[in-house]
This record gives sequence, structure tokens and C-alpha cells, in this order.
Amino acid sequence: MIGGEKQIMKVMVRNIFKILPGKMTEGMELVQKWMAVASRLLGTSSRGYQPFIGGGDTTRTIIWEIELDSFAAFEALPVKMGADPEMQTLFPKLNVVIDSIDVELYTPIPTM
Repeated sequence: MIGGEKQIMKVMVRNIFKILPGKMTEGMELVQKWMAVASRLLGTSSRGYQPFIGGGDTTRTIIWEIELDSFAAFEALPVKMGADPEMQTLFPKLNVVIDSIDVELYTPIPTM
């Protein structure tokens, strides 16, 4: 609580997709569709990134970020996405091109 008011914790979700070798074009297309559906379901925009320099195998990496108004919104995300018919058709296609997915959660640092 700050000033006697309960603060709602915003959450930034970062998904780091590693795409299988030779599947980057297809992976990029599918992740862009994933991002569009997730943005529609959550009523917020998302951002996608592709590293162009860095350690390891960055050429097969796609990063997707979305900011949510609360942790409760993050908890509802899998249920909403799993129930969506468009997302249900994307899941099996993504599974064929994705090597791994890491999910990171961030919260803003409170100002003093």
C-alpha cells in the first residue's frame, strides 16, 4: 500500500521463442499471428523483437512482450488463449517450429 491506497501491480510478460533451424520464416509468421490474437483477447497491444546482435544463437530468437494491468490479467491469459478457436489452430503449428520458449515476468520499479 502506498498512501493508504492498494496498488495494483502491472506486469510485463516477455516470451522468448527459440525457433528451430530452417524454420525462422514460418516461426516469425506464426508468432506474429500469436501476438495479434493475444492482443485482441487482452485488449492491449504487444511488441515483437528480433535480436540482430548478441551472444549465442540470436538469429533464431523472437521476443514478444505485452504489458498487463495486473497479475490477475496474466493469470487469465492461458485460459483465454486456450479457449480461443484461432489460438487453438496456432498451437500445433507453433509446436512444430519452436525449439523452446522462456517466459519472464517483470514489474515496474516503484518511484520514491
